[in-house]
Amino acid sequence: MKTISVTVDDDTHLRLRIMAAEQGTSVSAMIREHMLRVLNGSSQVNSGETEPERRRRLQDFQDKLQRNGVRFSAADRLTREEMYQRGAPC
Repeated sequence: MKTISVTVDDDTHLRLRIMAAEQGTSVSAMIREHMLRVLNGSSQVNSGETEPERRRRLQDFQDKLQRNGVRFSAADRLTREEMYQRGAPC
């Protein structure tokens, strides 16, 4: 299984944690389920779409995430060592 890191603003993170707690799940599980629904076509995905339509839909999705404070950036990735230094002094 692979790990994906997503950066969100503090308010979005808090709202997601509250929603997850209300549903008795985790933020990771909620996002994983949403991604699986999108990939499996049970969201607003048209399996008969052309490649340009698919790219446009994905770009629209990314734009929507960014408007809601979700930001993806490979430059923000932690190294493996940094990721596992939980609680270590800075």
